[in-house]
Amino acid sequence: MNRIAKIMALSFILNLVWEMSQAFLFMPHFFGAADFVRVHVLAALADVVITLLILGPELFLSDRTGPVIGRRKRAAMNVSLGFFVAIAIERYAVSTGMWAYGPFMPIIPILGVGLTPVLQMIIIPSAVSSVFKRTD
Repeated sequence: MNRIAKIMALSFILNLVWEMSQAFLFMPHFFGAADFVRVHVLAALADVVITLLILGPELFLSDRTGPVIGRRKRAAMNVSLGFFVAIAIERYAVSTGMWAYGPFMPIIPILGVGLTPVLQMIIIPSAVSSVFKRTD
């Protein structure tokens, strides 16, 4: 399995677990167990694409002989991209009615977006990057 496929597989697993565990923070968006799984598998697949987008610069800037940028810069880049990408996606999705937050979703003041989706796009890409920097 090549590096990108491994990144995608780990990203899918982590995002699926995250999506399912935060489902109660959103307004009901599935009907029954089968639909719960379907909705969150589709969300996790979209999250894989987003994770690849966030990690794209890092993947582009690295080569087989080692990273072109240092660990701290790579981490700062992943966190920054994850933060801004998540905010953009959340603002768009909530404003267009793609999904809605439930009463228990913690909202980031001023930004008006849910905390857990933003943390998801900061933590998961960073974790995936960290795992594959150790194994490369």
